[in-house]
Amino acid sequence: MASSITTLFATASILSFFALISRAESRDILSLGSSLRVESYQTNILQSSDGTFSSGFYEVYTNAFMFSIWYSKAANKTIVWSANPDRPVHARRSAITLQKDGNMVLKDYDGTVMWQADGNFTDVRHAQLLNTGNLVIKDARGNTVWQSFDSPTDTFLPTQHITATTKLVPTTQSHSRGNYIFRFSDLLALSLIYDVPEVSDIYWPDPDQTLYQDGRNQYNSTRLGILDSSGILASSDFADGQLVASDAGPNINRRLTLDPDGNLRMYSLNDLDGSWSVSMVAMSQPCNIHGLCGTNGICHYSPKPTCSCPPGYVIRNPGNWTEGCMAIINTTCDHYDKKSMKFVKLPNTDFWGSDQQHLLSVSFQACRNICISDCTCKGFQYQEGTGSCYPKAHLFSGRTYPTQDVRTIYLKLPIRVNVSGAIIPHSNLFDSVARHLDCDQMNKSIREPFPDVHKTGGGESKWFYFYGFIAAFFVVEVSFISFAWFFVLRRELRPSELWAAEEGYKVMTSNFRRYSYRELVKVTKKFKVELGRGGSGTVYKGVLEDDRQVAVKKLENVRQGKEEFQAELSIIGRINHMNLVRIWGVCSEGSHRLLVSEYVENGSLANILFNDKNNTLLDWKGRFNIALGVAKGLAYLHHECMEWVIHCDVKPENILLDENFEPKITDFGLAKLLNRGGPNQNVSHIRGTLGYIAPEWVSGLPITAKVDVYSYGVVLLELLSGTRVSELVEGSDEVHNMLRKLVRMLSDKLEGDEQSWIDGFVDSKLDRPFNYAQARTLIKLAVSCLEEDRSKRPTMEYVVQTLLVADD
Repeated sequence: MASSITTLFATASILSFFALISRAESRDILSLGSSLRVESYQTNILQSSDGTFSSGFYEVYTNAFMFSIWYSKAANKTIVWSANPDRPVHARRSAITLQKDGNMVLKDYDGTVMWQADGNFTDVRHAQLLNTGNLVIKDARGNTVWQSFDSPTDTFLPTQHITATTKLVPTTQSHSRGNYIFRFSDLLALSLIYDVPEVSDIYWPDPDQTLYQDGRNQYNSTRLGILDSSGILASSDFADGQLVASDAGPNINRRLTLDPDGNLRMYSLNDLDGSWSVSMVAMSQPCNIHGLCGTNGICHYSPKPTCSCPPGYVIRNPGNWTEGCMAIINTTCDHYDKKSMKFVKLPNTDFWGSDQQHLLSVSFQACRNICISDCTCKGFQYQEGTGSCYPKAHLFSGRTYPTQDVRTIYLKLPIRVNVSGAIIPHSNLFDSVARHLDCDQMNKSIREPFPDVHKTGGGESKWFYFYGFIAAFFVVEVSFISFAWFFVLRRELRPSELWAAEEGYKVMTSNFRRYSYRELVKVTKKFKVELGRGGSGTVYKGVLEDDRQVAVKKLENVRQGKEEFQAELSIIGRINHMNLVRIWGVCSEGSHRLLVSEYVENGSLANILFNDKNNTLLDWKGRFNIALGVAKGLAYLHHECMEWVIHCDVKPENILLDENFEPKITDFGLAKLLNRGGPNQNVSHIRGTLGYIAPEWVSGLPITAKVDVYSYGVVLLELLSGTRVSELVEGSDEVHNMLRKLVRMLSDKLEGDEQSWIDGFVDSKLDRPFNYAQARTLIKLAVSCLEEDRSKRPTMEYVVQTLLVADD
């Protein structure tokens, strides 16, 4: 009996021992104060409770490690996240630690901090690797205070949200960052972007089509995507369905990865052998990926995607096409002589983007002269039939089309470069060794020089001169008729047609264009109907030829010259959000500086709130919606649009209401354009309007987006009370002091439980009852926005999130 008991205890002890070992080897929790060290990287790891994911140090090359998360069952430990992808740590004494203060820190052998989690760490208890592959830090209440899902590297996992701030960047074979990005673009569309210092452009969805043609919805302000567990990639901008894996269904481990070649692929894991198979790809034609062959390189199919250097260029780094090609002979503007240059014709070829300008309906010779006269022009694309001319400042994203195409590139080279016997090195994109082929065996037409030089016999010469004489006579006759037509029939042209004939190109493809002053005089009927006046100018109503109603603003005290002004406005013209007034165009002639924007039916918020003659009364729902819409517009300007913009003059006059009383912010971006030191302007350089300006304008502190947050707080108070705050007292000091007292009073009231004071503060003209919880939220936000210390004011993103919660 005793022997049996002893045996039982021994067996239990052994089982407990192995259980402890198993738990130590496959633990999913890193407790406070614990570390994972490089020295024992093969066993000192975290593992999700179901064994799908592991986390620890991954050896990228000899004695160099990344702290990573990987699929445990993948044959090659496929990494899905890394803390330090471009800053590996050394083999000895490096460790990642969940410190006593709650932060997770990765240190190199010498104590140098190579990475640390970013968050607000209070009362942290442990870090945990979840079954989803998400590494999280949790507090005592079980709340997640940090997660790896918020800072992806090159991979999204099932259930991981794709938000407005998350993005993927590929990792190259050398473990450096690649030249591509996968994220939501400024047009609210999930996009693939080629991004290098010289150029940044979208190649998915197809940039040659509109978003609607690509099956996208541009006007959904929500930016949210997700890869679900069934292999479906869904996004808020997908108008025509979703992207679905070829093996869609449950119980398959997947990943969505932005690969080094710029293609987005979904992979499915075979649990039996640990191999991956591609189940979805974003770009079915790899040559449509921008920058695939680097600067000056050309992608074509032979039959696989292949890179080549054009005539006059050689590969920069054999074996690495991302570095592209370099010119055999470099030319600079210091010693530029257009007589020493020639053009080489590359049929059915295009270098996408980097256009210096876009000319319509011009002759080939005119297009050629424009490029050869400009030392910075690398070549030009010309389309027969349409007469479209695109001089190129750079040669990126080269592609040769497999079928006949109207696009042709004329490459500018020095005359002394011999291309007749050139050998163009090229290689399969997926081969590691570059191959060199004689381009004469590939395609002779790709090197057809311009102008054509052929040896001809005597008979051929006679016919050549005969036809040349007829062609010259025809050109002279056509030129004479065109000359007469230009002067006789010019007045019959509509302004837009005249502009197209004289200027020959659109300023922006997004309908942003340049107007002539004469055209805007006609549009506004000689500036007959005035809509309003402000510090930046006077606004008039107009109607375009397509019957669009517009607002035309005559800007005053513009400090920029013509070219700088147009450059600034081209940036503002690209900003597009449902809560921002759309800019349609600009006029810059002589001293005239005008903006053409959409006409907003119900005028300004100030007119509806403060004008006694206005019979329109905003109900509670409308006011709350205005508060939310204005916050969304400012959040977009501050955090999301491609040019960071501070409005500097947020007030009810600059908030317009459309036919559905949806708010639209106007005059954004004008702070950069207006000379506030001009006539009748405050020489203190304070930008904004009395009663809405933040304290830092007066104190001389650096100006940040928090000045708009302060002004927004004043607008909230006016929206709630229906009273203009600045009219209660006179003088800036009194206004500021009054606001401080009002904010202090409201802050004290908010700390109590009584609700009746809210009824007395909210506009008496509003019907009762209204939503007291929403009113309290708006007052609380207004108080926080009006903090004297700008660091205590919330961001507009936080304001939007708070209002969205209150709106549920």
